[in-house]
Amino acid sequence: MNTPSTRKRKRPPTWLLNLMTALVGIATLGLGVGWLIYSWKVDLEVPYFAIPLVLCVPVIVAVAFRNIWD
Repeated sequence: MNTPSTRKRKRPPTWLLNLMTALVGIATLGLGVGWLIYSWKVDLEVPYFAIPLVLCVPVIVAVAFRNIWD
């Protein structure tokens, strides 16, 4: 039987999945860079501890988004 609980989620085409993954990663990077610039202007100092996080978190978010369909 194909009940809703046993059905697998339909995977979108690979090109669309790649495009959506890239857009999610770029959007997350934009949010991180925006926060970094905002905090630099408001606090008048760069939070150096956050620079590696701003660069690494978009990759983690994009991979997690991509794994929804795997």
